[in-house]
Amino acid sequence: MIFDPSDPLNKVFRDAIGQMLSEVLAVRRAEIVDLDAALAPLIDLMAPLAVGGKHIRPAFVWWGHVAVAGEPPDPKPLRQLAASLDLVHAGLLAHDDLVDASDTRRGRPSLHKAAAALASPANEALGVAAAVFGGVLLLQWGEQLAENSGLLRPAARAAFDDLRNRVIAGQLADTWASAGLQLMGPPGTAKPLNHAKMVATIDDLKTASYTVVGPTRLGALAGDADQRQLDALLRFAAPVGRAFQSRDDVLGVFGDESVTGKPTGDDLRQGKVTSLVQAALKLAQPSDADVLRAVLRDTTATDADVDRARDIIASCGALSVVEHAIADHVSDALEALDDAELRPAGKAGLAALANAAAQRDR
Repeated sequence: MIFDPSDPLNKVFRDAIGQMLSEVLAVRRAEIVDLDAALAPLIDLMAPLAVGGKHIRPAFVWWGHVAVAGEPPDPKPLRQLAASLDLVHAGLLAHDDLVDASDTRRGRPSLHKAAAALASPANEALGVAAAVFGGVLLLQWGEQLAENSGLLRPAARAAFDDLRNRVIAGQLADTWASAGLQLMGPPGTAKPLNHAKMVATIDDLKTASYTVVGPTRLGALAGDADQRQLDALLRFAAPVGRAFQSRDDVLGVFGDESVTGKPTGDDLRQGKVTSLVQAALKLAQPSDADVLRAVLRDTTATDADVDRARDIIASCGALSVVEHAIADHVSDALEALDDAELRPAGKAGLAALANAAAQRDR
């Protein structure tokens, strides 16, 4: 057994993915520095976005594969395919932090902030350029690593492309919704905004499909899964993806900054459309709901304003509702997995991942 299915995100797995990423980034860095040595400091800022993550997407790739095909005789190609998603994710983080004007990521300055500080005096335009072009490089390197694995046969390639399309569409939709806007068609064609449907669509595209469903499907198709196996894995992965997103929503408001590495409350100031906020606006007293609305999309909201909003979300029962929903999603996923005809080690790894995704603290 290469990795432990009872602890799929343990140090052995994380180190294996981290080593793969470090090796790839060293090669790609050398390529860029060979073109222009002056770019070395900027390229060096990009590595922590990829290497320092939770590696949860690679884990779903790995155990999705094991569930249908067993442990690979040569683990390197599957490690490459799995690790490629962390490079894709790193590129998206660089862009996401820029769009959200986030100062930190994983307890460090975000890429655009760190790059801006390389100049004296600090140069915001340099930071924007580094986030845009650095993010594109990371996305490209992820694609190259996936291709180099040799596992992107036609069905797996389609899954890889679909995963990326969905998350980028979700990011676009989330950005628009957070601004309180609705994409408009020709005059007279716009429909009333359905907030609940909008939240569900964004959550599916931006997180569930990208973090759980897509990686699990990608790993399975790399192992030549049949339709019956894919259907079983979807019944498992879809509710886990919803649980993952809901936990993200909770951490964005109630997380410990020293653990998450991002300022708690930024989701509120940015007006993020989440299931947690929607539940609070529905359950809170009208006066409290007005206070909460005043904080949303107010980038000047003070810590005291955010604390008040946080108290409203908890006291009105919204936090409890979301926590119960998370537990229900995991229960549904584990029940579906228990009924599936998949390999025992893969089922064990996926079950442990479901709990880890729902109960994480960062």
